[in-house]
Amino acid sequence: MEAPSSSSVASRRRRSDLPLIACTDCKTRTVLELETKTDENGNRGRIFYKCPNRKRDGTGCGFWYWEEDYVDFLKTPKGKIAIEQLYLKESLEVNNGDMKEGKKQNKEKEELELYELAKQMRLLVAIGTEIVTLLKCILVVCVCGFLWNSFVVSRRNS
Repeated sequence: MEAPSSSSVASRRRRSDLPLIACTDCKTRTVLELETKTDENGNRGRIFYKCPNRKRDGTGCGFWYWEEDYVDFLKTPKGKIAIEQLYLKESLEVNNGDMKEGKKQNKEKEELELYELAKQMRLLVAIGTEIVTLLKCILVVCVCGFLWNSFVVSRRNS
């Protein structure tokens, strides 16, 4: 591992085929792909990978590799484990997103079912109200018929 350039600036990814793994030293951050911007030691434009916790003066996290060394590092057991962890994390994030979408769809389905249930309940209440009204009418007719019959019978007897 060579000393890093004293001046570097993040740029767009040049090697999108190389995964940006979680730092294997401090295990807290994802490594950065950077490009040297100074011509110190003829390294202008070279790509390197480092932990965001590594400072320019070399203090902090020790994770720092030139591009070709980073490629070699990814082939080591430690690098392979880091790649597997990255893919597992990405897979979990995708699955978590699918679960959130599934929960959202389930919630929408439940809301639709509740709406349909409420609609059916309103219909049942309306039918019940109609039945009560009909029963009242039948009762009135029966009472009227009984009274009429009582009136007719009492007129015959008198």
